[in-house]
Amino acid sequence: MYKVLRILFCVIAAALAAAAVFVFIYAGTLWGIAVVILAFVSGALMVTFKQLQEKQERKENPPPPQGDFIFGKAEDNGNDNEKE
Repeated sequence: MYKVLRILFCVIAAALAAAAVFVFIYAGTLWGIAVVILAFVSGALMVTFKQLQEKQERKENPPPPQGDFIFGKAEDNGNDNEKE
C-alpha cells in the first residue's frame, strides 16, 4: 500500500513542479507559490511513505544477525560466540 502511495505522490509532485512555471506565468505569483507549496507537500508525503514502507519491510523481514570486529561471525547457538 505504501509503495502505491509513494509512486502516486511522486507523480503528483513532479506534475505540480512542472506546472508551476506555467501557473506563475499565466495565473500570477500567489497561485504559483500555492502550486510550489503543494508540490513540496506532495514530495514530503512521498518521503514519509517511503520511510513507512522501509520500516514495514524491516519488521516483516528482519536482516540476518551480523558479527562484529571483536567476536567475528555471529552464531545463534547460545554460547556467547565462544569457540571450544
